[in-house]
Amino acid sequence: MSDNPSHRPFDIEIFQNCILVTLRGHWDMGTNISYLGELSDALQSRRGKPFHLFVDMRSWSIPNTDISRRIKEPVQLDRRNQLSELWLEDDTTDANHIAEKFFTNQPFTFSRTNDVTTFLSDADKRVEPSVMAYVASWIDTAKPR
Repeated sequence: MSDNPSHRPFDIEIFQNCILVTLRGHWDMGTNISYLGELSDALQSRRGKPFHLFVDMRSWSIPNTDISRRIKEPVQLDRRNQLSELWLEDDTTDANHIAEKFFTNQPFTFSRTNDVTTFLSDADKRVEPSVMAYVASWIDTAKPR
C-alpha cells in the first residue's frame, strides 16, 4: 500500500485473495503500532472474502521488551475469513514471542519457514496458479536489504 516500500520498514499489498506483507529492520513500538493500524485496514478490506496472509519477515525483529511482554491479550484483528498465514523468516528474524503469544488456537493454518522454496511450495498449495506467479514475483523482489 505504499508507493515506495524501500523507505518504509513494512509494506502491505493486496492481490486477489492474498495479503502480501513485507517486514524489514528492527522496529520500535511506534513502528509496530503504525503497522498494526495498516494491517487492520487491509484485513477489514477483505471483510466477507476469504484470504491468505503471506509474510516475508526476513531480517525483521521487534523488541521483546517489558512493554510488549506486559500486553496480556493478543491484538484483536479481524481474521474471521483468514484461511492461512505463512511466514518466511531467516536467521536474523526475531518473532518467536509473537508466534507464541498471538497464534495459539487460531482457526486457520499457520506455518513458518526459513526456506524460500518451502515457503513458495506451501503458498502454491493454497492459491491459484495465476496468484502463485504473482506471489513468486513478490518474494523475488522483496529480498532483504
